[in-house]
Amino acid sequence: MIGGMEHDAGITIAAVRHFFGLVLAKDRVALELIDESVSDLQLLPQGFIFSLPALHRLLDPDANLTYSEFRELIYNSTLNQELSAFDAEVTLFKSTGKTDTSLYCLRQHQQV
Repeated sequence: MIGGMEHDAGITIAAVRHFFGLVLAKDRVALELIDESVSDLQLLPQGFIFSLPALHRLLDPDANLTYSEFRELIYNSTLNQELSAFDAEVTLFKSTGKTDTSLYCLRQHQQV
């Protein structure tokens, strides 16, 4: 696990934000975790593509939070507002009409 992400009671929104910050900074360890992980996690030119279940498995491998709790944590957070400090956001990448099977993209805004 990446330093700063350990939490006995389960993953926190601060840990998700920390991980996203590492991905945006192109941290070698974070990028290797993505490369070595399950499907539904990809680094593409558009950004870091993920499904919520895959992100949950990556960030909380011991399932200290159930997937439902993790999804609620993400949706009840101000993550996108917080990511604006990195000039970044999470957007819908590919909709399947269902939250659990749709793909999302962590991307930095393009500098003009």
